Amino acid sequence: MRSDMAGKGMFIFENNTDGDLTLPKPTAAGVKKVGPRQRFQGDDYFMAWVKPPLNLLKYIETVVPANTEKNMENKLILDQPDMVTERGQVEHVVRQPQVPQQPLNDATGDVQKQPEVLLTEDPLDGVEIILG
Repeated sequence: MRSDMAGKGMFIFENNTDGDLTLPKPTAAGVKKVGPRQRFQGDDYFMAWVKPPLNLLKYIETVVPANTEKNMENKLILDQPDMVTERGQVEHVVRQPQVPQQPLNDATGDVQKQPEVLLTEDPLDGVEIILG
């Protein structure tokens, strides 16, 4: 059922009826009931409701295209004004840290020793033992 209701992208839809419309899954705002002629954001799951024979929703515009959903996980959306420099507009993105791959064995086949790391001063810090 989850795979049937899964969708991609983000679009703006409008209730095309004169009555309240109860949706089978929540909108992007978490609402399941949409009033007459009211607009909401949802994924491409609701596109089936735009086409005949249902014709319950009206497609208004695309917020995030369905095919760019993969790239959106790397972008950071900030509530900051746009910054323009002499090189152009600045785009804020999150870079994944590059962890260098170190071989566990050196060329001779000997295992390299990793430095010991102390995770915490007291391993039982914050642990309460309740005797019952």
